[in-house]
Amino acid sequence: MPAKLLYRQPIKSQDKRQLVAQKSTTRKVPAAYQQFLDRQSVGYYVKRCSNLLSRRIGEILQEHGLTSVHWVVLACLWRQDGQPVTYLAKQLQQIGGTLTGVLDRMEKRKLVKRKRHPSDRRVYRVYLTAQGAALKDELPVLVQKMWTGIFKGIDPGDIDNFSNLINHLLANLSPEYTCALPECDGSMPRKLSRILPPKSLGYRLKTTSMLLTRKFTDRIEPHNVTVTHWIVLCRLWQHDGVPVSEIGQYIEQVGGTLAGVLERMEERGLIYRKVDTSDRRRMLIYLTNEGERLFDVLPPIAVAVTSEMLVGIKSKEQEFLKSFLCKMIENLGG
Repeated sequence: MPAKLLYRQPIKSQDKRQLVAQKSTTRKVPAAYQQFLDRQSVGYYVKRCSNLLSRRIGEILQEHGLTSVHWVVLACLWRQDGQPVTYLAKQLQQIGGTLTGVLDRMEKRKLVKRKRHPSDRRVYRVYLTAQGAALKDELPVLVQKMWTGIFKGIDPGDIDNFSNLINHLLANLSPEYTCALPECDGSMPRKLSRILPPKSLGYRLKTTSMLLTRKFTDRIEPHNVTVTHWIVLCRLWQHDGVPVSEIGQYIEQVGGTLAGVLERMEERGLIYRKVDTSDRRRMLIYLTNEGERLFDVLPPIAVAVTSEMLVGIKSKEQEFLKSFLCKMIENLGG
């Protein structure tokens, strides 16, 4: 039986443009839409897991005064020293970072150095310093320990299956995506080599999340909404009149912040705010007519993008993806 959404009756106002219909409405939700409202889509789990992974590895790196972009640059150079700047830039772009200023700061810390290519003076290559190379004996061990905890209670065969499915998602989202770096030399055990970007599962999961977000952003941009707006709307389509604090928690779970979001949505005419009559200290968020109208516009786009990502992946494999990601999220404390 299809799920139903109930909308609360909003307050009266002279500004009819910003209000939902005065009469409460009941709407049937297509089954294909419900996964997004319930936060049970593959895309949601990928993004949630990716954000928790980034947070966890960020805590490890912070103790060494490093960031995730430093980790990617160092890992690429540990795999093969003397990489072109253009190659490193591409690896950071995949996960939403830039190389601007990063190499300057790493050079200042004496972690890397740049040299012109002897046969082509226009090309710069990046090399490890002794200090940057020494971190190879320390950081990968800590990250491997993190992954051991994340995979607690998970069958090794399932890990390989999951890894292959992530590669499938990447190929669907970006057919041109490739990683041609060789394995590390004998100076690093293979189990540590496997957790280094850009071949690591964490890096590929982050890339999958970024590519999916970019594709969805491109599709909804003509409607003058962002992915964060979409997340808020999904919550309000499920139940109108939600406290601001709950919206903030909802956004935080997928790696966003509330600052400015509600103001821009209000300016766009998607929501309006009202003081809770039962608690004057609390502000409630309601949909406008425009916010309600987008229910017929945005979910079909989400369905289309998700379907493109899952081409060639059977229903059982999709359920496996979600259950595996849920286990990882649970082990990450999410």
